[in-house]
Amino acid sequence: MKGIMATALLGLCLALILAVAWPALAEEQRSALLKQYWGTITSIRIDRCGKRPGLCEGAIILAQREGGEVSLAIRPGTWVKRGQRLVLLEELSVGNDVHVQAIEIAAERGVRPTKNEATTPP
Repeated sequence: MKGIMATALLGLCLALILAVAWPALAEEQRSALLKQYWGTITSIRIDRCGKRPGLCEGAIILAQREGGEVSLAIRPGTWVKRGQRLVLLEELSVGNDVHVQAIEIAAERGVRPTKNEATTPP
């Protein structure tokens, strides 16, 4: 009987440790993927928007200051600064100089916004 109680107590302790530690480990991995980028937007793709401002998600191609281009996933909550002001994805346009904290889209997955996809209204 004592062996069963000890095993149950050990299982309960392990479950409690995993319940507390697992979310912290997952957040650490996610934040490791977030990087800061500076540059000029060359393309914007908006995949979907919610019913309130700030709920749009999509991707941008950014010509980096250091050279080269990078494709970035823009999700709700991703911060983008134009000048000293935080802006939403739907407020951006091609040619804006921005500072972004986002996750790079892997080129091998083929998920990349196409060039000249953003248009200006007539």
